[in-house]
Amino acid sequence: MKKSIKNILFITWDGPETQYLERLFLPIFAGLEKKGYKFHVLQFGWGTPEKFEQRAQACAELNIPYKSVKVFRLFRAIGSFLTAFLGQYAIQKAVAEWNIDTLMPRSLMPALAVLSMPKTARKKLNIVFDADGLAADERVDFAGISPTAKIYRLLRDIEMQMLCQANGVITRTEAARKILIARAGASLPLERCYRVSNGVDVTPFVKAFELSTQDQKTDFILCYCGSIGPQYRLPEMLGIAVKLKQVIPQLRFKLFSSALAEIHKQLEEKGLVGQDWIEYQALPAAEVPKALAACDLALALREPKFSTQGVLPIKLGEYLLAGLPILGTPHVGNASELEETGVFHSAELDGLEQSIDWVINNYLPQQKEWKKRSHEVGLHYFSLEETIERYNIALKGIEKL
Repeated sequence: MKKSIKNILFITWDGPETQYLERLFLPIFAGLEKKGYKFHVLQFGWGTPEKFEQRAQACAELNIPYKSVKVFRLFRAIGSFLTAFLGQYAIQKAVAEWNIDTLMPRSLMPALAVLSMPKTARKKLNIVFDADGLAADERVDFAGISPTAKIYRLLRDIEMQMLCQANGVITRTEAARKILIARAGASLPLERCYRVSNGVDVTPFVKAFELSTQDQKTDFILCYCGSIGPQYRLPEMLGIAVKLKQVIPQLRFKLFSSALAEIHKQLEEKGLVGQDWIEYQALPAAEVPKALAACDLALALREPKFSTQGVLPIKLGEYLLAGLPILGTPHVGNASELEETGVFHSAELDGLEQSIDWVINNYLPQQKEWKKRSHEVGLHYFSLEETIERYNIALKGIEKL
């Protein structure tokens, strides 16, 4: 007989540049403690000792037990698979030390570590698989892996085994939920697969938004906040900024990202170096709410590949909570729901002209009202409380089954 879901071991796999644990998951886990769930973190990762120390400190501040496992970086894929296989021992040690009753592997490498455990040890535990999108397909779309390659078939096999063996599965989007249910067939009944959201602490955004409504400014600030890479389409973002500048002379474009060298390189290629209306800077997480709330419109482009149906970018929530309507890529995350509210418009070629018309003829004349509407939509879809409740419903539903 399985134990109830109370002491949960969240198993994650993160590079040194990601802050998902600190920014997204820890506040959710702290909130779920009030619902009767005690989370513990086992993090596979690489990077400097200082990085691991920062993460340990972030967990300690919320009274969340934390352990780390260093990922072998030799021969990339081989090192990763070896780390995951040997990771079963770190999991079993954490289970015994913390009296764990439920494992929650996030994505495929942690899933492999769980699947590598002896069946006798695994069967004593509940397993909740945080599929976190369509990870194997992301490797095809953005890491250059062939869909016929052995490594892709292996990753899909890990996904399938975990979908079939888990007591419950959680995803971030309805599209990902439908795809995973279809892949697993009868092994994953509808009632065992739940959709959760990526909520953030709204408090600093509410404060920043309220302060911004008192500001008097004459310029119009377009912004982007987040990672820079092929799938985020910086050249196209710059092209959209130039188009908007032609119809809104007072427009300025601000990019908030740590990838300053890459931004400079792209500006050079576009012949935009030295344009004083384009600014870029790295921004500590604590300064994001105030910086975004001082802007007027946000960009959220994503390469429209198969796997992007499964991601729910945190930046969508941060933009809206800061009071910013969005020009972005449809069918990513919950963009379809946001489109219905009027605060999300297509930045793709087939819809861009219409979206620019909306900015000129609808948004600019009623800017204060649209910013308030965006903030309210953000509170509805991306609040931390809403996310905690979705997790709570999922965990309670899985426990009943």
